[in-house]
Amino acid sequence: MVIGIASAEILRVLTNTRFLNLIRMPYQTDPTVFISIRLSIPMIVTGLIFLLLARLRSELPPLTADVFDPLINWAQASGEGAWWLNTIATFINQVLWYLGIHGGNMLDAYGKGLFTPPGMPYSSDLGWRPLIDNFVFLGGSGATLSLLLAIGLVVKEGSQRRIAQLSAPMAIFNINESVLYGLPVVLNPLYLLPFIGVPIVLILLSVGAVEFGFFELQAVSIPWTTPVFISGWLLTGSWQGVLFQLIELIIGTALYLPFVKRAEQQRIQRQAEALAQATEVILNNNRQSPVLPRQDQVGIIGRGLLDDLRRDLRKNDLALAYQPKHDRSGKIIGVEALMRWHTPHPSIITPAVGISLAEESGDIHKLGMWVLDQACACKARWNAIGYKDLTVAVNVSPLQLTDAELPQRLEKNLELYGLSPEEIELEITESQMIQDIPTVNKTLQLLCDMGVHLAMDDFGMGYSSLLHLRRFQVKAIKIDGSLTRDVLTNTANEDIIRSIVALGQARNVEIVAEYVETLEQRDALMEMGCNVFQGYYHSKPLYEDECPEYFRKNLTELSIIDGK
Repeated sequence: MVIGIASAEILRVLTNTRFLNLIRMPYQTDPTVFISIRLSIPMIVTGLIFLLLARLRSELPPLTADVFDPLINWAQASGEGAWWLNTIATFINQVLWYLGIHGGNMLDAYGKGLFTPPGMPYSSDLGWRPLIDNFVFLGGSGATLSLLLAIGLVVKEGSQRRIAQLSAPMAIFNINESVLYGLPVVLNPLYLLPFIGVPIVLILLSVGAVEFGFFELQAVSIPWTTPVFISGWLLTGSWQGVLFQLIELIIGTALYLPFVKRAEQQRIQRQAEALAQATEVILNNNRQSPVLPRQDQVGIIGRGLLDDLRRDLRKNDLALAYQPKHDRSGKIIGVEALMRWHTPHPSIITPAVGISLAEESGDIHKLGMWVLDQACACKARWNAIGYKDLTVAVNVSPLQLTDAELPQRLEKNLELYGLSPEEIELEITESQMIQDIPTVNKTLQLLCDMGVHLAMDDFGMGYSSLLHLRRFQVKAIKIDGSLTRDVLTNTANEDIIRSIVALGQARNVEIVAEYVETLEQRDALMEMGCNVFQGYYHSKPLYEDECPEYFRKNLTELSIIDGK
């Protein structure tokens, strides 16, 4: 028992994506690695309990082969021995296997009287072992071939599907320990009812098929590892046996389906909860409490997400969307490039999660240059169709400013795509503190000297400092969205915004309000002195192919309003 449980734990860990590709949810995120390791403790304890019970068993009087004689006599006296004894033998086998005990071996040792002797023909008075082995245990104890089919139909990713795929070749030959201990089915309350109930249903159908003459059983002995359909043909000598096994597989699969669906729902719920907790920590982390070195669930998920981000960046599977920016008159003046990371859980795993992990790992430099390159290439394509006057803003992490080669790389991009520096605006985000070191100061100065516009993003609530306005030339300040969202209901937010506006006007800096979602909100922010507005009131972020139509429509409508 202990060996079986230990093997199961090894199997479950090895088939989780952290050892193959830790977290996949098609991905992509399956934190069951941590859960599997955590579950190993109670499972090993359970194994030790059974070991203790086995020791106690050795101190009790031994069972004898005639232990079932009273039951056999009663069943035969009822005139329905085959019905009762086949069913009882199946039930005993399943209960023992559910507890992790080899039911077949126990029946061989103590339940021989339940069955007609080997080599003898089917009898209506006793159980018949070949009938159970070949028409009930399809795929092994518990009719687990039906369970594997149900998993294949329902489960699209995760450890349950991987274990099923690994177990399928063995299940063809009725070997199913990997399923019993790997999923696991053994000691799993979720699968208790179908694991016992499906074989009971199948044995009743099988006995009925024989008793009512659907097919006849041949007095032949075939190995229990004989694959399904072949065994049906050999045992009945006709296609009826094959057809009946197919029907039983369909019935077994249908009976397992609701339980597999429930298991999958629970897995998805656990996964979502684990992801939500992990991403909250990732988004709120700082240099003093990094995520990636952690050995708990958060660290496992974080490293898996980073692997996926690196893979998507390497394969160019990331994308950019562009949110329009409008001035006080409603004219579109530019767009902001926003990274889009397509994951199966976009509401949980946002691009901000990937950016935070990239900042911690150092991949932010490669990711940032990819965004710059894609944005510049897109701007060149828009220029070619007549939208040169629009600017493209690109977010830059403060960590990117520590790269002394950033100005040169940007300059090469501008030259490659035929852009002027004024067409690109770099919005320095507030995800990290802007370090006051010579490298950063030199990078900022070189960018200003190039003529690239710089903006302070999320100003007011992050790491921003008024000293930044003195350190480098700022063209625009973007007010933090947490302030603009509640400006109509929170007077403190209104006071803060007015102060930022006054500061910006004193420094001749453009004031940008983002997360503007309603006309009333925009009008209030305009009255406070904001110059530029960005948010769903004007437009959601648009992909590149959607933008030209938006540009055309917006500029055309504005021209009509102006009488041009």
